[in-house]
Amino acid sequence: MFKKGLLFALAFMLIMVLLAPVQISAEEARTDLIWGGVQDPDSLDPRLTTSAYAEEVLELIFNSLIYPNEELEMEFDLATDLETPDDTTYIFSLREDVTWHDGEPFTAEDVVFTYRTIKDEDFGSPHAGRTHFDTVEALDDYTVKFTTEKPNAATWTGLRRFIVPKHLAPEDPYDEEEGTFAFEPVGTGPFTLEEWIPNDYIRLERYDDYFEGPAYLETIIRRDIPEDETRLAELLAGGIDFTHPPEREIDNLIENPDITVQISETLNYFPLAINHDYPEHDKLNDVRVRKALNYALDKETIVKHIWPTATVMHNPIIPGTWAYDPEATYKYEYNPEKAKELLKEAGYEDGLELSVTMSNTPENIEFGEIARAYYSEVGIELIPDTMEFSAALSRILDGDFELYHMGSTGMYDPHDFMSRFVDGAGVTSYNNERFNELVHEAVTIIDDQDARAELYSEAQKIMTEDAYNVPLRNSKMWMAWDKDFNYDYNYVIRSRNINEAYWSE
Repeated sequence: MFKKGLLFALAFMLIMVLLAPVQISAEEARTDLIWGGVQDPDSLDPRLTTSAYAEEVLELIFNSLIYPNEELEMEFDLATDLETPDDTTYIFSLREDVTWHDGEPFTAEDVVFTYRTIKDEDFGSPHAGRTHFDTVEALDDYTVKFTTEKPNAATWTGLRRFIVPKHLAPEDPYDEEEGTFAFEPVGTGPFTLEEWIPNDYIRLERYDDYFEGPAYLETIIRRDIPEDETRLAELLAGGIDFTHPPEREIDNLIENPDITVQISETLNYFPLAINHDYPEHDKLNDVRVRKALNYALDKETIVKHIWPTATVMHNPIIPGTWAYDPEATYKYEYNPEKAKELLKEAGYEDGLELSVTMSNTPENIEFGEIARAYYSEVGIELIPDTMEFSAALSRILDGDFELYHMGSTGMYDPHDFMSRFVDGAGVTSYNNERFNELVHEAVTIIDDQDARAELYSEAQKIMTEDAYNVPLRNSKMWMAWDKDFNYDYNYVIRSRNINEAYWSE
């Protein structure tokens, strides 16, 4: 009787095991990710690039003292604590368990080296004017102090730059080419750069000694696939696992049970920017021409057609953020007759010719053709000058453009927006004395947000009246990936938390 009961029990257990769902162990799950990138980075020396396409790779290789979370609040990364004994002093305590990918220890000297090269005019970092401190020094191996001459409300958020190794990164200006640090970076992040074949792919490998513990993924291959339709086709066919798909396909992808889609708000600002100091002419210095450029475009129609999830912008402060004042910003409604009238008053009754520099994405090419048609109606011949992203960015940073269409990203404090237009120092060379005074005063107020907002309100009104550029849109960002890949995307964090992502099977 006992034997029969035992045999029955064993048989029942075997049936239940066979019927139970198969559980994939962590050892059996995939540990690689094939990522379809939109554009190749222009550089992987974080001191020398402002490209969002570079940034999303840098976030996997490097770390910063602090970084913004989903709520736009700064969290510690390589730092563990911050003391502010007065309004002009920031003392960071650093982690003591961090190593560079070559095994050397991370110390305060690396922080000092990074920020001194960023601030060195000869080095030529585009972050120099976006990093707001006057002195930096190491108090000991794991303590670093920043000071400012005056209180500066943007100092805190400006100290989020990626830290590079003093013993490997160049201190003097250098040509960013294969074989240099810009193509063979060494960081402290969760992944190491193993190979970069420009305009083809980047291969990242897990850094097992990462101070927060090794990532779940062992390998990330980021392929350069600039064509929207190719990225979409590869995603649907399984050739890539993770990508930024065409905006017009978002609804279809959301309905696809094999794909996960996440859409995120951003702090992006995309204008048709105007060069106020182009050396070959002064036509763009005439406010009537700049206003005509605004009146001639039906921005609502253009943005809705090309970027349907985006919000039309009217100045560089993002709607909904605390410094935005809708009462101080008026819209240039679509009015081609007004544009013609202004051009005639400015002496361009017979028309004028302008070029716009931008990268050669399908959306940009479409925008160039649509904008060209609108401007043609009022007598402006617009010549779209499209090229590979890094070439376009280089031209823009050199000030070698009449108009450009490219986004500004990562604006965590209003000063990040406004400082790009003060004293004629930005790439557009916009310079208005009263505007400069307002922005310089606002950033010195560190404990009264309402007082800062009042100053930014007046500054926004001046920018609008000056038609400083042609505001277009604040975009949303969306990413799509294989449903079995477990990941939480947010544009502010972007790829920073990919080390926590994993495959279910």
